[in-house]
Amino acid sequence: MKTTLYVDRNLLEEATKLAGLKSFTETIHAALSEFVRRKRLEQLAASLGTIDLALDDRALEELRRDD
Repeated sequence: MKTTLYVDRNLLEEATKLAGLKSFTETIHAALSEFVRRKRLEQLAASLGTIDLALDDRALEELRRDD
């Protein structure tokens, strides 16, 4: 798909160099892919909730027996 974008050329050149890529198209694709990957990981982490790791000795021993 062809789209016209206005992007800071210095930023795009630096990103291309840092990523070791050959074209601006590759750089933008890599950046968008990484953005989507990180957002999906954030959503997954949020959906999993939190784990209470403040276990006392008895609770820890029970967990060991369950394995």
